[in-house]
Amino acid sequence: MNSSISNFKKTAKQIVADLLPFVFFLFLFDRLLFMAINKGESLFYSGAQFPSLQEKFSPINNKDKYRILILGSSRTYDGIHPWYICKEFGVRAFKEAFVGKGPKYNYFFYQEYKKFMGVPRVVIYGLDFFLFNIVSERHWLKRFSAELVDVRYFKRGISLLLTNKPQIDKFSNTFFNSLKKNPWGEPNFLIERDAAQMEAYRGVVSPGIIDAVEPPRFRKVRFFSYPGQEGEYFIRLLDELRRDQVTVLMVSLPEYIGTYWTNRNHRKFLRTFRRIDRAYDNVHFFDYNDPDIFDLANTEYFIDGGYGKTNSHLSRAGSEIFNRLLLRDLRRFIGEK
Repeated sequence: MNSSISNFKKTAKQIVADLLPFVFFLFLFDRLLFMAINKGESLFYSGAQFPSLQEKFSPINNKDKYRILILGSSRTYDGIHPWYICKEFGVRAFKEAFVGKGPKYNYFFYQEYKKFMGVPRVVIYGLDFFLFNIVSERHWLKRFSAELVDVRYFKRGISLLLTNKPQIDKFSNTFFNSLKKNPWGEPNFLIERDAAQMEAYRGVVSPGIIDAVEPPRFRKVRFFSYPGQEGEYFIRLLDELRRDQVTVLMVSLPEYIGTYWTNRNHRKFLRTFRRIDRAYDNVHFFDYNDPDIFDLANTEYFIDGGYGKTNSHLSRAGSEIFNRLLLRDLRRFIGEK
């Protein structure tokens, strides 16, 4: 009996001894491959297609002339235009709003903006119905220090490859899609690189593809409550703007009527931002997404949207009318300064 136990122990020790090198090299391979992928991702996102913020800021002259900063997503990019602000008030506005830029991006961008351009007097933040469900795109976040944007992105685990498989898959898809076509060579992405072009941009003509017929049934989307995906960064930004004594205009942009009825719980949306308005002395909330204020049913005023579609962008004609409304309310804040 003792002999059998002794042999079993020897066999077990031998198996462990044989497995240790395999486990070690597997662990080492996991770490090295993850480091290589991480390095490759950083190199890819720091390429010419993604200019750094310093490259964006450096060509700008008369930085003290920029008194307004515009933040938001693609809806703000197509809806709020510095051209109208400059024409009306003679004040320059820096627009950073663009597709894929959520609260997290806007928070970190503001830190860098202050360094290059100084503290703005007014910040206009374009609100989306899905603001708290937005996730800032990785390629924009890579403009900032990895210590800031990677702290919660990559997870720790026994196997870094398995633990971070969703993040690795996302990068792989982006990389291989870029080999098939270069999405960052599209006109809008070229405009994003150049602050002067962003100032001159006034939107695009409606392509006339919106289906205005309301179907018997269509998908409806609920309002994502705070904090959602990146809501904490939105509040962090407001806290910092209060400390910097910056006037903030939170602006709810018009959306096509079909999208308006698709996005249910508008009352909850309004309550959320009116509550934030009351919590900050420097913050003011304006809701233009109202059929009584803006003609939401006019298809010429929108690029897209519709019943069952949660996203909608203003066309050139629609944004011109909307900017007139915005300038009327902006006037008293410009005057105060």
